Amino acid sequence: MDDYFAAIPVTNATMLCVGGITTIEADQIRSDGIDVDGFGYYLFLANESALNEPIQVLAKFFSTAEAETAARLFSMRSAQVHNRLRQAAVQVR
Repeated sequence: MDDYFAAIPVTNATMLCVGGITTIEADQIRSDGIDVDGFGYYLFLANESALNEPIQVLAKFFSTAEAETAARLFSMRSAQVHNRLRQAAVQVR
């Protein structure tokens, strides 16, 4: 992963990410028959427990503004989940 705006967990190991991809990742994806140019921002799945595994590109954003909007939505969702977990922990005490 080149850089990313945001990531949200899908499972304990898999993250749904908004961000750029590296040239190596773009080459790998192209060798799998998927047409990507490697420029701009993408929606992709990454496995944090196996960083050597290739990412799975789901979509490409048409503009930086769209990627930033998706990243803000991810951040808001992540904050909501964090707040719910914190509230649940307080209720348990």
